Amino acid sequence: MYRNRIMTLDGANSDHKIIQTRLSSLFSEVMHVEVPSVDTDLFDTGLLDSQRFVELLLHIEQNFNTHIDVEDFEIENFRCIGKIAALILQRTNGSTVTQPSNAGA
Repeated sequence: MYRNRIMTLDGANSDHKIIQTRLSSLFSEVMHVEVPSVDTDLFDTGLLDSQRFVELLLHIEQNFNTHIDVEDFEIENFRCIGKIAALILQRTNGSTVTQPSNAGA
């Protein structure tokens, strides 16, 4: 039982990293915004403003085949690539997922 739980967490962490990589590419290649790291605060740095936020939502829905509900429009869900990836993972899995920590990475 414990082994299955570890495998599930490893799978979620792997999916989270894949989504982070895809988001980083989306920012740089599609939105032409260079984000220094997955933990960079997109709002405090000015990389994401209201216009780019709407653009980001459109690209997320198109590229990840998922819908972001109005209830998810919390600024904290979009503060950094890591949190956006967690939201996408939550939406695609249909369950509550917290952002994996980078401890030991």
